[in-house]
Amino acid sequence: MNQNLRNSFGRRIPDARTPPASSTADTILPAEVTDQQQTKERAEALGFIICRLDELRQMAASHGLETLGCLLDVAFTESCDAIRRERSSAQAEQTPR
Repeated sequence: MNQNLRNSFGRRIPDARTPPASSTADTILPAEVTDQQQTKERAEALGFIICRLDELRQMAASHGLETLGCLLDVAFTESCDAIRRERSSAQAEQTPR
């Protein structure tokens, strides 16, 4: 019965009785592999967020929603800065001293 519940955005609401799927953090892996995987997933998430924010701010601008466009622009700029920091940090770790 609860399997078909959806939120206001159309996403399925998980059943509270169903145990959550185990994450990669639950498995026993060397710390380096786990950190590398988390860094990769974080960069992928940031890339996805940047693309969606860019689309949303363009849509807001095309519909004359200045205040919303400004807020989305701030979020877009912050996301771009975050991914730049991630990349520069990754490059610094790879550079031999």
